[in-house]
Amino acid sequence: MEQQKRWYDIDPVVSRAVAVWETAPEDLQTLCAEYVIDKLKDIDFKMSLEEQYQYILRRWYDKNIKVSHAMEYLKHAPEDLRHELALDIIEHIEKNIEN
Repeated sequence: MEQQKRWYDIDPVVSRAVAVWETAPEDLQTLCAEYVIDKLKDIDFKMSLEEQYQYILRRWYDKNIKVSHAMEYLKHAPEDLRHELALDIIEHIEKNIEN
């Protein structure tokens, strides 16, 4: 039986961005979240951010409300924009971790 992929594992670049984002220091996670939210704040959600918290918060990004919101925005972004943002996230985190 084939295991169902998480929404961000469908695109290898987005998957890598999420992995890099997860292991980044919290201040960098928040900076990336602010960037994603700013870029995608006009995206129309199928699920409200309030509905998002009607379950036990168990994912790595649920620990930081900004990061959690950014992940939800990213999830609902058009595929091409999601891919572009993923590249930006990887570049930003890797550049800041090296310094």
